[in-house]
Amino acid sequence: MPSVRVDITAEVVKTASDMAKASKDSDAICDWFDVRQHYLQLRQRGKQVTWFVRARGRSQKIGVANAIRGEYERGYLSIKQARDRAAEVYAGIEAPPKPVSAGDPPPAWLWSDLDREYQASLKEPRWRAGRVKPPSRGTQDDVRLAFAKPPVAALAARPLTALTSLDLTRAIEKVHEENGHRAACKTLAYVKSALTWALSKRGEKSGLHGTMPWWTAMRPPDPTGDEIVEMQARRRTLTQAKVAFDVNHLGALLVEHESFCAEERISAGVRWGLWWVAFTGNRRFSTVALERERLLQVDEFGRPGWGRAAWPPETMKGKSEFWLPLPPAVLAVANGSIADWTEEVRRKHGEIDSKWVFASTRRHGRDPENDDVAVFPNSLNAHLRAMRGVKKSGRNKQNLLADLPWFSLHLVRSVAGNYLDAAPGVPKSGISAMLAHADEETDDRLAPTTKAFYVSNQRMPEKAIAMGAWSDALIEAYLKAGGTMPMPKEKAPAVWARAAE
Repeated sequence: MPSVRVDITAEVVKTASDMAKASKDSDAICDWFDVRQHYLQLRQRGKQVTWFVRARGRSQKIGVANAIRGEYERGYLSIKQARDRAAEVYAGIEAPPKPVSAGDPPPAWLWSDLDREYQASLKEPRWRAGRVKPPSRGTQDDVRLAFAKPPVAALAARPLTALTSLDLTRAIEKVHEENGHRAACKTLAYVKSALTWALSKRGEKSGLHGTMPWWTAMRPPDPTGDEIVEMQARRRTLTQAKVAFDVNHLGALLVEHESFCAEERISAGVRWGLWWVAFTGNRRFSTVALERERLLQVDEFGRPGWGRAAWPPETMKGKSEFWLPLPPAVLAVANGSIADWTEEVRRKHGEIDSKWVFASTRRHGRDPENDDVAVFPNSLNAHLRAMRGVKKSGRNKQNLLADLPWFSLHLVRSVAGNYLDAAPGVPKSGISAMLAHADEETDDRLAPTTKAFYVSNQRMPEKAIAMGAWSDALIEAYLKAGGTMPMPKEKAPAVWARAAE
């Protein structure tokens, strides 16, 4: 089937994606041309499924169509996004800009130009207050999703010099109607940030040089009455949970978690990832961003039998290098994830390696070139929703957490902090250092291979006191709730036996 003209639907995209997964020949090409937008083309070639626009003898790639798990990687376009983007590109091909004479000033950026250039700038390190600020994947994702919202994307052809406060007000109000107050606030914040960046960093190219930054005075729409009620309810729930949920509840939750994982098909990364969050208080993103080469089985400066984990600045909220001492039980969690993933993938795909501690069993993400995918951060939240019975299948028909106070992954940080704050012998600085609070700034210029960096910059001895006290308390609560120490499916490491003693 080299080439057909069809109405490109979700079924067509699925067919192309399935063919890509099964393909072993990178030279074989299948094309689907759309009947509604004659210039829109979907091409499957090898492992890639790509959107193109063809017009006036030109072919331009606009994105990729491989859909995996709802993850959103750079370049992915849904069918609707592909149609919208294709219309913009086709209009540019059909009506190319008039040539600019040497004496004319360069044309002002369109919103689509600002969208592209600002998002590109977020992928580069920035200099702030005498320090390098590494790029943030979370911010990149937030900006991409905010600018992809239809009311904002509809501004693509608008010159920045013709953009008005009324244009943005209407767009943000539409976002509010479609996505709620929180989405409207975030979208406006990123739009304002992009315009300010264009004025201060690309003033001449963007055409905004000399413009008064009128957008800085804009404010998001007020929440509706129903939204206010919901926000107050969420705030009360969180406040109550911070007091009501303790280490014993977390132990009981982990018992249900292990039982659920034993009966349902839960991936190794998700199963062990929840244990890791419970033991360390790591945020979701830093948990799934842990690389195997940064997991040390032996901490040369630490306690006997302990390991160490390290994260580069770009993966941490505080944008500083972060090290964490790992008691034997916590080190066993990381090793259990690697062991189970290796065995599961070996059965399906053969001997394949991954750089991630909490790796996904999916071989490809949104980017067809990426064949080493970490667990998606939201998969851990989705696992909790499944335990609450949201999916309504198998044991999912039950709310396994109904007898426990409300819980979220981020709440672990409060539960651990509350317990350690009352625990004797645990320094307050060790609690803050262990949880990597965002206001904990460190000087990363000191060589991270020295004992001084270990002791002074990373406060590892203080972190070790907090980690030891918390891991002991969590294991005790888990065993008291009726749990038995979790084991990898193939072989249990001896360290669990020592941890359970």
